[in-house]
Amino acid sequence: MSIKSHIISGCGNQEAACVKDRGLLVSQVGFPPMIHQKVKPLSEWLLTSAGSNDMGIDGSGTAVNFYVSADDENDKYLVTLSILVGYGATGKLYDFADSGAPLATGVRIWYQADNNEEIDIANPTTNSAFLRMTLKQHIPTAWELRNLGAVNDYGYLIAMDLTKIAPPYGIKLDAGTTQQFVATIRDDCTDADNFNMRVFGFERFP
Repeated sequence: MSIKSHIISGCGNQEAACVKDRGLLVSQVGFPPMIHQKVKPLSEWLLTSAGSNDMGIDGSGTAVNFYVSADDENDKYLVTLSILVGYGATGKLYDFADSGAPLATGVRIWYQADNNEEIDIANPTTNSAFLRMTLKQHIPTAWELRNLGAVNDYGYLIAMDLTKIAPPYGIKLDAGTTQQFVATIRDDCTDADNFNMRVFGFERFP
């Protein structure tokens, strides 16, 4: 004798079940439950208030902020910071771009909390300081890329894992707050022909 039945899970999934010789055999479906998606991918440039992502500017006289702001409704989780620095001629690790010298005051990368507290993350002044932001233990010998922005251009791309400094999901910008992730250009960065930053992560919504 056998009794065939179906079991409905709390997620609405139907499982096949059969009772044979006082034993219950259950066949589970191999795909995940079809629950409502609560997250969506996030990819945003750090921009000025005017909407520019070009950081190759002179901020030595008046500092310029590039930022990602909190959303009105959704929490933002910034998982990775991607930085691109491109220039015309080969550079040195102790330079910024191909300028032949480090920056004087550098590029300030920081987080503005909801209470307007400013928390510094990094203040790179040289190519090596930017490369160290990858949190790796060494800088590879072939650290420069070619043809990055144009034919024969030099430069480099780095990705900073923000989950290493704000585990487990990176830097969170709470919905409906004034929180921001900011990079302040407060030096002459015009030797970089191509200089920008972009964050990747996800938004979580109600």
